[in-house]
Amino acid sequence: MLSLSIVDVKGFMAKLLKEDVFDGFDLHTLNIQSFASFEVYKVAEEEPPKWGVIKPYAFDFVKGGKTPKAIKLVLSSGGEGCINIYFEESKTTITTGFAQKTFTMDKSQARMWEEDVLQFLQKANIEYINEMEA
Repeated sequence: MLSLSIVDVKGFMAKLLKEDVFDGFDLHTLNIQSFASFEVYKVAEEEPPKWGVIKPYAFDFVKGGKTPKAIKLVLSSGGEGCINIYFEESKTTITTGFAQKTFTMDKSQARMWEEDVLQFLQKANIEYINEMEA
C-alpha cells in the first residue's frame, strides 16, 4: 500500500476536476462534504461509471468560492487495484489498495499496481511525498 501526500493541492484538484487526467478510471465511491453532501456509489450489479462521466457533476457541486470540507474518491482501472483520494483541511492524500480474488502470499501483483500508480502520477506531472518513505 502506498500513502502519498500531494505537494500542489490546487494543481492536483484542477487535474482531477477540470482536466481529463483521471477520466478513464472507474468510479466506485465519491463523497463530497460542503454546504451539503454529494454522494455517488457504484451499483453492485452494474459496471462502474467512468470518472469522466461523473466529474462534471462533482465539479459543479464544488465550484464557487468556498472550499469543500472533505472529498473522498475511490477509483480503479478495472482491475483489482484502487486509488483512494482524500481531501480534507487543504491536504490531499492518495493511498492505493489491491484486493486479490484468491488468497496468496505472492504480493507481486500489488507491487506492480503500486508501480503503475507511481508511473501514472509522474506522467501526469503530479508531485507527491511518499509517506511510507518519509
